[in-house]
Amino acid sequence: MILRRVIEHFKKQEWTAIALDFLIVVVGVFVGMQVTNWNEARADRATVVRHLSEIAEDLQAQIDFDATIRVSALARIAAVDYVYDKAFGVKLPNSVVLSTESWPIPPQAPIPEERLDNLLGSINLIRVNVGMRSGYESLISAGHLGMIENKDIARKIQIYYADFDDLLDANNTFRGFRNNGVAQMYAHGLSSFDERPAEEIVALARENPDFAAYLRTTREWAAIHLGIASRVRRNTETLLGEINAELERLS
Repeated sequence: MILRRVIEHFKKQEWTAIALDFLIVVVGVFVGMQVTNWNEARADRATVVRHLSEIAEDLQAQIDFDATIRVSALARIAAVDYVYDKAFGVKLPNSVVLSTESWPIPPQAPIPEERLDNLLGSINLIRVNVGMRSGYESLISAGHLGMIENKDIARKIQIYYADFDDLLDANNTFRGFRNNGVAQMYAHGLSSFDERPAEEIVALARENPDFAAYLRTTREWAAIHLGIASRVRRNTETLLGEINAELERLS
């Protein structure tokens, strides 16, 4: 319709009307493009909010699970400390010193009397981070990382999950050592979570240097595990706080 009108104006040499029609077309195209861009931007923002919300849920789940990891590690340390105290009358060091860093071992409450016949259950149970990362994997697999306008947040998310991969590798080390140690325990007639009087476990440690060495190394790995988990928790809490702030800004 507007094209016919322009032709009519052109035949009649109505230049002002032609200019107005041209302006209407230009403005219409511009407004249409702006509306399209606005709709796309709104859709992109909704996508980013969805991805960040999913990652925030994963991070909160990781924080909630951290308590389980901590309880497991502390139980391993307390059980070994009990055995060494009763078997050798010694207090083990309150830190694990490596070539590049040290891992402190926090003081432990005494093992409750009712738990003494389950020492191996405490020593051999290792709870590890299971990799709550479905939100991050969804973001990456969809190719939407570049849609996050806050590049600082995007970079921190990438760094966090790269570090988390290192933790998952460490988990394999912890469990691998435990599995090897448990296999050696079979020679002493012990199962993974054997229930027997604490006095028998103490006697086995006193009489078998290999079993005693396994117990102490379990304690050392538990201290390292505890330290790594604590560091991951701090990083998780920091990233979760920043993502929640970004979600509030986008809402």
